[in-house]
Formats: sequence, structure tokens, C-alpha cells
Amino acid sequence: MDYYLGAALGGLVAFSYSIPAIVFELFERGKVSLAPPVITVKTIFGHLMKKVEAFWAGLLLHICIGMLFGSIYVLFVERGWLFITHRPYAFDSFLIYGLLSWIFVNVTIYPLLRMGLFGRREGAHIWMETLASHMLLGVTMAGLVHWFQPYFFVVAQ
Repeated sequence: MDYYLGAALGGLVAFSYSIPAIVFELFERGKVSLAPPVITVKTIFGHLMKKVEAFWAGLLLHICIGMLFGSIYVLFVERGWLFITHRPYAFDSFLIYGLLSWIFVNVTIYPLLRMGLFGRREGAHIWMETLASHMLLGVTMAGLVHWFQPYFFVVAQ
């Protein structure tokens, strides 16, 4: 159950941070050049996409990464893999996890999608946008976990 809650919170946080980008996209009809924190995925597997397709693919990727962020954090907590802080669901634990997940996504996921190391094929500043995105995910998840603790969400001290 914790995995579902982690994935749901991660996806919800990622979606909520992308609402301004969605509003810009809907009202400007593809004329917005930059809509952080959603990166504009120009190509996937070498396929060049139209501007509208690129935005929605980037949004989907953003939400999926948010869901993975939340569920994999729970996996790390339950397996005892928080090797730096050893404090599950603590603020600093989420920040360190956010930094490590940023490195993982930029070194593995983006190259697999042929977006280049740190997303460099998509733009020069993608690495900064994704860093801010992962840090925001970490900070917000830390706040949400302590604010919204259902009885089945075990926080080990």
C-alpha cells in the first residue's frame, strides 16, 4: 500500500507543478517556448515530434518520473537503503534522494530516450530545469508525508 501512496503523491506533486505549463499550453496553443518544469521533449527514439506532441510527451514523462520518484523512495525506505541519512521520510533524506534521482534520470533515462546525457540534445539548460524539478519534488514530498500521514503509512523513527 505504501508503494501506491508514494507513486500517487509523487505523480500528484509532479502534476501540480506542471499546471502552469498546462494552462500556458492550452491558452497559447503551442506558442509558449518555455514551460518549466515540463521539458519539451523534441525527439523520442529519434522521432521528431510536433510542438504540441512534444509538450504532451514531456508532461507524460514528467508525471511518470514523479510517480517513480515516490514509489522508489518507499522501496528504499522499506529495504533500508537510505545509506546516507538512515532517516526515512526526513527532509534531508528527501533532498539527498532528489539529487540522486536527478543524477539517475539524467544519466540513464534521458540517454535511453536518445535525449542525450543530462538531456543536452533537448536544450542547454535542461539539466538545470530537471534539477529544480527533482529538488521541488523532494521538498514537497517531505512536507506532504509529514502533513498527510494516513494510519497505514508507517513512518519509522
